[in-house]
Amino acid sequence: MAFTNMQHSENPFLQLDIGCDALESLLDYTYTRECTLTLDNINRIIDAAKLCQMTSLFQYCCEYLMNNLNDENIFHLYNFAKIHSNSKLLYVTYEYLMRNFIKIIKINKSFFELSIEQLIELISNDDLNIRNEENLFDACIKWIDYDIEKRKSFITQLIHNLRLGLVPIQLFITKIKQHSYIKDNDECKPIIGETLRLLYKLDNDGLMDTDIDCPFIRPRHAHEMIFAYGGWSGGNATSMLEAYDIRADKWTVVSTDQVPPRAYHGCITVVNKMYVIGGFDGIEYFNSCRTFHLIDRIWNEIAPMNERRCYVSVAYLNGLLYAMGGFNGHVRQNTAEKYLFETNQWSTICPMHVQRSDASACTLNDLVYICGGFDGQECLQTAEYYNPITNQWTMIQPMRSRRSGVGVIAYHGSVYAIGGFNGTSRLNTGERYNPTMNTWRPITDMFHPRSNFAIEILDDLMFTIGGFNGLTTISNVECYDDTTDEWYDIADMNLFRSALSACVVDGLTYTKIFLYSNETSIVHNHSTTFTPLPVIRTTNVGQRTTPSLTVRLPPITLTSLNQSLRNFTHGGIQ
Repeated sequence: MAFTNMQHSENPFLQLDIGCDALESLLDYTYTRECTLTLDNINRIIDAAKLCQMTSLFQYCCEYLMNNLNDENIFHLYNFAKIHSNSKLLYVTYEYLMRNFIKIIKINKSFFELSIEQLIELISNDDLNIRNEENLFDACIKWIDYDIEKRKSFITQLIHNLRLGLVPIQLFITKIKQHSYIKDNDECKPIIGETLRLLYKLDNDGLMDTDIDCPFIRPRHAHEMIFAYGGWSGGNATSMLEAYDIRADKWTVVSTDQVPPRAYHGCITVVNKMYVIGGFDGIEYFNSCRTFHLIDRIWNEIAPMNERRCYVSVAYLNGLLYAMGGFNGHVRQNTAEKYLFETNQWSTICPMHVQRSDASACTLNDLVYICGGFDGQECLQTAEYYNPITNQWTMIQPMRSRRSGVGVIAYHGSVYAIGGFNGTSRLNTGERYNPTMNTWRPITDMFHPRSNFAIEILDDLMFTIGGFNGLTTISNVECYDDTTDEWYDIADMNLFRSALSACVVDGLTYTKIFLYSNETSIVHNHSTTFTPLPVIRTTNVGQRTTPSLTVRLPPITLTSLNQSLRNFTHGGIQ
């Protein structure tokens, strides 16, 4: 019974402070294991459940809260989970808060009600998902501005817990060092002075060995990582697996149990497993498929496809994995099939209109798009989509260029087709498809021409990884921001390779295992926040603007830095 463990006095009557509606919900749950929960009655029912020691009802309510978590109630639910020591709700609210912090504080007024201790607990957290540390500085300033007289004195504590060494040096000088709360604050001077020395050294040396525990530059933990697996390197297939930590801008080789090499395959991540589909090892064309368990780091075989597929295109949509086209060692294929996880079985779907190997696929608006490829005679510029409801393929407007070995991905409501081979040369061009208008439009060129590369979306940026440039396999990686229509060079992989495939691992549960910061030290490249590099591209495809930095300021020299430090020490900041 729900009340049998409650302590009571000799009085045979026990008075409970429970409203009628809450009591009715308790009785409903007692007899049916269900009750009606709303955001209006949830608090009353939780109080009643705890008062009556109905643990299962309390957990039932917590499940409801997890399913109704949003940006506006996150602080309340996070504190609720901590107070009630509910581990599952605490984990869910914690990861949600860490992942979406900057977005949350733009609309959630509860941020301004945080105590200094609560704010420091958040901003000092390695798990906080921050692309640009200056955004966190802005948030701290807004928190102070909410009650300036009482909070202005906390500025030293706040900046002490920021990763100021991750802020570009020019921005640090103009925005942080010169801020009115900081420049006249004697307690801030040691922090600012030390950060300036570190920033100048980083900016001047480019790469340096630095202890990963240095508080000013320690990268925060990435909530998403790119895994790049397999490929073709040095005339052979490889089984190398690398993980990209976007916060450290570093690739790490992942150690796994030994598996045979594979190239020209497909890669998809579903929950806690990476699925590798088809491919080629230099001798055999595979229909076999395997999974890599992210926690255990163990490879396992799953059911093989119905057909061998090298140069295969893969996609994941609504709980199903699709494998399309490819080359079986004899012919280029127009067949396609889908994998059912529950039954571990592949079944065929409607064939495509066109034979395609070396194409690429993505999903958008509940459709599977496939573009380009090679039909055995020529490189293709055609594209089509598959509707799972009707089991039919439909042709769309052809691309502007023929593209075999192309990278295709959905990004901000459009289908992007990047790079590839047009039958004559490797391409650095790209284009995007508008499904509403059925039109293709060019985007800014990549820095490096490439075909047979990997492509993924990470941290709201589009990454192109490795490939073949027409002369050799490459390790170069770059990313594209469609809000600026610009490409940025980032850290190279450890291995030159083409014919690789990549996928995104999502969630701190998995990414923490593979973070670059798990190494004892880091060679830290200071351009980790993706501020534009000196070479900027515009929408004039192929045209390069005059090299420039994002912020046009006089160069920092050792003399000017020392003068700045002397001025700062003596309270004479200009």
